[in-house]
Amino acid sequence: MNNPLISVIIPVYNVEEYLEECIDSVLKQTYKEFEIIAINDGSTDASLSILENYALKYDRIEIITQENSGQSVARNVGINKAKGTYIYFLDSDDYIIPETFEKLINAIEKHNLDLIRFSAEAFVDNMDKTVNNKQYDYKEVFDSNKVYSKEDFLKVNIKTYWPSPVLYIVRKDTLINNSILFKSGIIHEDVLFTLEVFLNSNLGMYDPNYYYKRRYRPNSTMTSQSMEKRKKSFDSRCIILNELNIMLKSYRNRLEVKFIKKRIRSVTTMLIYNYKDIDKIYRKNKIKSLESFSVFQYYYCILRKNIMNPLAWIHKLNKNKM
Repeated sequence: MNNPLISVIIPVYNVEEYLEECIDSVLKQTYKEFEIIAINDGSTDASLSILENYALKYDRIEIITQENSGQSVARNVGINKAKGTYIYFLDSDDYIIPETFEKLINAIEKHNLDLIRFSAEAFVDNMDKTVNNKQYDYKEVFDSNKVYSKEDFLKVNIKTYWPSPVLYIVRKDTLINNSILFKSGIIHEDVLFTLEVFLNSNLGMYDPNYYYKRRYRPNSTMTSQSMEKRKKSFDSRCIILNELNIMLKSYRNRLEVKFIKKRIRSVTTMLIYNYKDIDKIYRKNKIKSLESFSVFQYYYCILRKNIMNPLAWIHKLNKNKM
């Protein structure tokens, strides 16, 4: 395929149990103008063998193998290899329904959109756990199938921000023209990437249909709770907070600034409240190293002065900085 309309980028790491269902869900699309770029990120199970078998049967599948470098690097490789007008990121343990591309690409083409968001349905696989299967449903906030200007789209996305790039299709030029890539070496990298995508999309839309099926499974990034991964999560959010403060200097529009500041407040709150299982001294020293002095002040007060209403305090702090 010389000129595929949509490039489907799938990072793959040790997902032999789910990979065929994922790839089959793309091959079964009623819309056929696509390519699959599967990045084998150093898998040690049968994932690569599965990919190679598919590539022998379908010339629209390209396999790239690299040493284990993380999802960010894999997705960036996919972006650089993509030939399509549009880009879609699919997680290798999830799947999409057959009408996904037909419905969404037709809407993008009809309205000349930069981005289209859509809903997902969560489900649990081999876990004693319950999830809210409608947690990715925002039809109560969006006007379904309305074409939003950049300003109006930002206003709604500020309220409904969800960073996962598997829940939207984006025009490739939006990424290339604005040098938008995933930050490597961290987890939760979607926070930065999707924020910049939203900030640089001029026309957007929301489709309320559950095109995406999100699997909650043992030992995934979303469900693993080992202390090593908890520490990696904390460290990554510290890096993200610094990056958000740097990003803030690049935007001047009132809504853009408001959007970024809300993410700063969100990440700050997570750092303070969501990692109490990590050593207090380690947390304190890590926060001290942040470039954002206000965050350190806030955290210091939480530890030493036992502020009764810290959320009100940080709201006041950020308001004074605006």
